Amino acid sequence: MAAASPHLKYSPTSSYVIAGVLWGCLIVMLFDLVPARVLTPGDAAFMASMGLIGTWRWLWGGFHLLRAWSFTRNVFPAIRRDAEAHAPANGRHVAVVCLSWKMGDEMNAAVYGNLFRDILDYSGHGTVIAAVSSREDMALIAHVHGSIPGTEHIRLAFTLQDGTGKRSAMADALARLRDMGVPTDCPAILMDGDTLVRPGTIRATAPILLHQPRVGALTLDNTPLVAGSTLAREWYRLRMAQRQVYMSSMALSNRVLVLTGRWSMFRSQIVTDPNFAANLLEDVIHHPRLGRIVMLTGDDKSTWRWVVEQGWDVTYVPDVVIYCLESLPGKGFVRDTFGLQRRWFGNMTRGGFKALKLGPKRLGLFTWLALMDQKASMWTPLFGVVFFGAAAILHDPYFLLVYLLWVALTRTVHSGLVGVISKRWHPIFPLLTYYGQIGGAAIKIFVSHNPNVQKWTRQNTGSGKADANAMAARPRTDSKVMLLASVVAFVSIVLIISNVNSNSARFDLRVEDIAAEIINGY
Repeated sequence: MAAASPHLKYSPTSSYVIAGVLWGCLIVMLFDLVPARVLTPGDAAFMASMGLIGTWRWLWGGFHLLRAWSFTRNVFPAIRRDAEAHAPANGRHVAVVCLSWKMGDEMNAAVYGNLFRDILDYSGHGTVIAAVSSREDMALIAHVHGSIPGTEHIRLAFTLQDGTGKRSAMADALARLRDMGVPTDCPAILMDGDTLVRPGTIRATAPILLHQPRVGALTLDNTPLVAGSTLAREWYRLRMAQRQVYMSSMALSNRVLVLTGRWSMFRSQIVTDPNFAANLLEDVIHHPRLGRIVMLTGDDKSTWRWVVEQGWDVTYVPDVVIYCLESLPGKGFVRDTFGLQRRWFGNMTRGGFKALKLGPKRLGLFTWLALMDQKASMWTPLFGVVFFGAAAILHDPYFLLVYLLWVALTRTVHSGLVGVISKRWHPIFPLLTYYGQIGGAAIKIFVSHNPNVQKWTRQNTGSGKADANAMAARPRTDSKVMLLASVVAFVSIVLIISNVNSNSARFDLRVEDIAAEIINGY
């Protein structure tokens, strides 16, 4: 974390103005530069970037947007009204496991101070297990606990992390929680040590969990407080905006796809089940080619799948926010964001591989389709890159301008719709949306062929460390060969189905008035 940089919720107003003007000027310039035929309605060249793949992606994405709108504006408000009117959820004991690995005194004081105040706001009594990295952390957190009036009914205990990963730390903390004993009908929270909550967070979420007897766990909206540049801040904010849409859409089917490690609430009978911790500690994949893969990262996928396997629903609370302190590692924007996404998408790939085996009956049809779509969506953003790149090389360089115009318009519309639902937007979102789609596609393709490659950001887990996992966390030769073969096959398929290597008149951007010839064949 960049200690000299403040963690800001919003970027400076000037960044909105500058980015908005530059993006608007780019779109106007592209409209002026592209050949007139491209802008002729009904012309085949005007529709060159569409087709079945584009239609499918926009229909699927639009369906998610509509579902998210329905959930946030209609379905969830009714759930909240009903829960708050009928559920006797307030005043119960609260169980919390908080994982804090080398967070520093200032952050520990802020995180645990806010947590204790939130418990006091809800009921005044609870159990907090702090998994920390040093005895100095223990002393500081104990001091914070003792300095806040009313915390005498909040039990505080510690476990000491050994730095080998989040899974082992969480398993140890859950074992300590079981030993101390908590009621079986109370809310239990698993959270990270860089998450800030406001008083009222538990009060607003516990009724949603406890009033719905089929719901076993829930997670909620995240707002990133980012230290660093405007670019880094808006990259995080865009991810959280997209997360709000996707989570809300999936919650309409009572099956969000992850119980986010930042902050998620469970029924205490779930987290105190010894099998819950055992699954978390020893979660493995039996891959048909790579064999047994121990899941090192992605604990939030493991907790989600265990809850679903036991027959519980998992849902989302879109109107309650927790604040996550974020900062890029500092090795450069592209390198940092690619590194983080490689871990995130690796977790998604490994978790999805195992979750799909539950089948549509246990997952629900829409949830199963969403997991299946993750396998296809890693390729579709690259269709335009290959098609327009080939068209520019084989026919006319102006196809690159056509592609840029298409990207600018469609990503502006898409990010705008995401902003309407999530209530977050910045003029740089369209550019970052495209960056995330293309870069994310490349990363997903890599991790789908190398699911054994795992690396935790700040602990001794995965590749690059001299431990038992180091050899297993390197791309294998057969994985590299299959990756190359898959890319070659994809490019070949795009060239074949688009027929871009033909001499068709639809690839001649300089010819005017040939729509009838293309459509009718004369």
